[in-house]
Amino acid sequence: MNTFWSKKVQSTQLLDASRKEKFNNDNKKLWFNLLHIHNNLKILEVGCGSGHFLNMIKTNYPTCEVYGIDLDDGHIKYAKAQSKKLNIDVNYSVADVKHLPFEDNSFDIVFSHTLIEHLPFDDFIQEQKRVLKSNGKLVIMRVDMVKRNDKPFEYLENEIGEIFNGIHCPKETSVGQYLEDPDITMQKLNKYKFKNIKLHYDRIIFYMPDVEKNKKIAISQIERNYQTKLTDAIFVAQKSKMESKQKNKLLNLLKCQYEERLRLLNINQKLYDFESSFLITITATK
Repeated sequence: MNTFWSKKVQSTQLLDASRKEKFNNDNKKLWFNLLHIHNNLKILEVGCGSGHFLNMIKTNYPTCEVYGIDLDDGHIKYAKAQSKKLNIDVNYSVADVKHLPFEDNSFDIVFSHTLIEHLPFDDFIQEQKRVLKSNGKLVIMRVDMVKRNDKPFEYLENEIGEIFNGIHCPKETSVGQYLEDPDITMQKLNKYKFKNIKLHYDRIIFYMPDVEKNKKIAISQIERNYQTKLTDAIFVAQKSKMESKQKNKLLNLLKCQYEERLRLLNINQKLYDFESSFLITITATK
């Protein structure tokens, strides 16, 4: 059983929280357009992680036939449980991107998100091209490594940062070692005889509660933000073997920070804090 990623790099819960924070009902049209999704397609996601992308696709486009593979057993177990909870039919399986368990020319769309930077390009692309139909669409997504944010809300930030700065976690040197500029990826796709190679660069703003007219959406953004921080803190605490007293202090600080942000929203004290990331999308046709 392979659980390297979910145990050593990023827990399934943290991965899922991060993806839900960025890809949700508020901005789903943007993502569906980038992925070229429409009805009656056969779609494969390589490196599907928690399954959030495919679950969103199947929920909104029930006539699509969707498949997800990941090398991490923990991710796939979680993805299957989530699709069952949503009562949707998504085909998840443990598999290696270098040996996809599908016939040639099977899929209309094959896509990945934050996968290409973790393995050699030839290993990444050969099988995806094989299983794509003629004129099928390849979609490669990754985020800019620099997270953009504005932080006028500094309540307890120093105290929280002090705890994180004192944590030592072992680094996984194989993660992200094949990160390259988009133009190099596009040149490589050209050598593999892909056509219509295009680049999209989009800013995904996933947290900006003070500009929301709908207070429920604003509260949900603050809640998602807190849950992501909380899940991250718990994972880091486990990975670093943090003492129980220090872990409880960190979790309590995060809870107090969350409650203060909600309080300010409720008394209409606007901070205009926001968080966003830049999404790089490369599309090509077989």
